[in-house]
Formats: sequence, structure tokens, C-alpha cells
Amino acid sequence: MSMYAKDLIENYADVANLTGLCDINEGRLASAQRELGQDIPAFTDFDEMLNTVPCDVVIVTTKDALHHEYIIGAMKRGKDVVTEKPLTVDAKKCMEILNAEKETGRSLKVTFNYRYAPYKTEVKRLLHEGIVGEIHSVEFRWFLDTIHGADYFRRWHAEKRNSGGLAIHKASHHFDLLNWWLEMEPTEVAAMGSRRYYVQDRKPGHGERCRTCPITKECEFYLDLEADDRLRQLYLENEGYDGYFRDQCVFSDRIDIEDTLAAVVRYDKGAILNYGLTAATSFEGWQVAFNGSKGRLEAFEPECFITEEEQRDFGRRSSHDIRKTVDWRVGRLEEVREFQTLQIRFYPLFGGVQVFDVPYVREGHGGGDRRLRDELFRDVAPDALGHSAGSHAGAMAMMIGAAVNASIAQNKIIRIRDLMQ
Repeated sequence: MSMYAKDLIENYADVANLTGLCDINEGRLASAQRELGQDIPAFTDFDEMLNTVPCDVVIVTTKDALHHEYIIGAMKRGKDVVTEKPLTVDAKKCMEILNAEKETGRSLKVTFNYRYAPYKTEVKRLLHEGIVGEIHSVEFRWFLDTIHGADYFRRWHAEKRNSGGLAIHKASHHFDLLNWWLEMEPTEVAAMGSRRYYVQDRKPGHGERCRTCPITKECEFYLDLEADDRLRQLYLENEGYDGYFRDQCVFSDRIDIEDTLAAVVRYDKGAILNYGLTAATSFEGWQVAFNGSKGRLEAFEPECFITEEEQRDFGRRSSHDIRKTVDWRVGRLEEVREFQTLQIRFYPLFGGVQVFDVPYVREGHGGGDRRLRDELFRDVAPDALGHSAGSHAGAMAMMIGAAVNASIAQNKIIRIRDLMQ
């Protein structure tokens, strides 16, 4: 709805027509039709939709483990496909998708919207132009806060069979950025990971969902579906159709994904990546540094911060506006300030510093969403930096995550080419 459907109707009606919606939940379909304000045909069966309405392109936004079914099904029906990341959740399904694309000759695009954000694009431009010379190593850290990060543990994402875990569902964003920035192919992965925070015994006596939990008044992660109109209309009012609860406990014993990950990735041109992800911090954002033959390039984006006062107000946890777009290096409320620009800093190997200021864009994914949709729907000509991502980029990002999962499970270095046999 928020990424594609509404925008197709409101901003791309001159070049595109939304011809059908498909979901297994009849109530959510009805809610979508009311919100879109148009009589768009809705279906609970994918094949029936393709048999009934005309279309050139199918946009796949299902849970990750089902991406391959609809990508392959659409391509075999002669449709091009746009899919949300990750491409899929394991190597077998990935190869099925790649083979189907080859057999059908259809087009597949993966929506890595981070690529399109101006700040990340500037990092790409500087590296592409050779500012650090030959790249030797990369340090990359991603932090998820206790609103966004916790949400992965209360939804379907919390089971690896659905999402592939954060190493695939979330980190495919990051691995794609790194692959794109480096212009290299990943070859080997060694990883460690565990669930350290979202564990069952952290809140003794918890229930399986917030709505019926006996300890809501003492839980920092209480989510009140009634307090959020969108969550209430989309999920709470439609539970009877499929039994899906949007407010499942973040400490449930059903959870089998990691909240803490570390990985080392070797690339074909010799660069080594040190990657880290944590899903329980009071701030959100990322840091990256590239070390090369000419110096070191650093980029830092503090996306969101939750003040101490807001953290402790459990009644506010359902409100996403408690996440401030401020520099979280400033921790005291009276000093919290919004930022207007983001910096990229280059440290030449033999001294000095160059600073590149990039205007901060307060739009979806740092301004990436709008630019991605323009490329998808207005057929913007390919650019020199190669923002558009196809099946190979989707596969390489997902395969690093699959290798992370395999390395954790087997306690050994995993070769990506072995996964793709």
C-alpha cells in the first residue's frame, strides 16, 4: 500500500495503471480497496487474478519465503516482475528463480531502495571515481532500535522459515549496498550470530501476544493495536480471516532468528568486509569505512533516536513519532537537534581530511523510495552508477545472508559458489 499502490494511483497514473490486488486475507483486501478509493479488482487467488485482469508487470510483496512462487509463476505467465528484497530466503529457491528467468526471458528487478538515497549515491560516486584507490577492507555496522528492531521479533519475520532471519531479510539491504559500492563479487563468508536480547526469560510471565498479555503495564515492548488506526484497520479488525496476530510477543519461544550478527566476507578482488548488526539499541543508523591504497573514506547516518523520556513511556510505544530524526551522538534531551546535512569524510593516507556535505533528505529511506519508483515506473534511462538492481544483484545480496546462516549453523567458512550448485 504505502510503497506502491497509493503512489501508482496518486503520482504515476499518467504512465501506469494498477489493475489488481492479491492477498490471502479478504479483510485486508477490502481495507486496501477502501483506502485506495477506487474499485480495483481484488483476489485471494494469484492465478485467478492473472486470468482475470490484464497486466505487464507483477509486483511481489508477500512474505519472503513465498517470493519465489509468485516471481516464477508470473514469469511463466509472460509477465515481468518487480520484487521486494530479499529475492528469497535460501539458495535453492534463489537458483529456481534464476533458472526461471533464463528459461522465460522475462525481466526481474529487485527493489533495493537504499541505493537511490542521495547520501548513499554520493558514497558510490566517490568510490567509483577512485578516491580511496584500491579498496583493501570495509567496516560496516548497522543498528536497529527498540521500535523498528523489535518489530522483526513480533511479526512473521521472527521465524527463519518465513524470512531467512535478519541475515537475509534485513541484511540483504546492507550486503547489496556493499556489493554495489565495491563493484566486486562476494566469494567466502565466516559468521557468528545468536539471540541475546529477545529471549523468552527476559520477561517472565509474558503471554503470546500483547493484547492478552498479563504484564503489559510493565513491558517496554507493549504494542496497543487499538491505539494505531492503521494497525487496527489493517490487522486487528481482520484477524478472523487468517488468524495472524500483529502484536505477537517479542520474547516468544517461537522465535528462532538472531538479534546479534557478525560476519567476515571476502570479495573476488581481495577486499575483506567486517559486518555487524544489532537489533536492540536506543538509536538507529549505520556506519561504514573503506580503507584503501589512497586513504580512508567514512560515512555515518544517524537515522533515529528515542529519548530517555520517551523510552520509559510505555503508552507511547505504539506511536512511531517517538523516533526522532536527530543525531543520536547527542544524548541529552535539551541538546537533541535535527540535522540538515550528512557528512562523508576522506582521510588521505599521508595526512589531512576532505569533508563532503550532502543535504539530508527527509523522505522514505533517505529519499531513495521516490527515486526508485521513478526508475521503475517512468523508465528513467540507466545511469552511470548503475542504481537499478536485477536478479544477479538480488541473488548476490541474498547469498551472502544465506552463507551467514550456513556459517553460523555449521561453524565453518562457506563458499558462495558451493551454495549455488
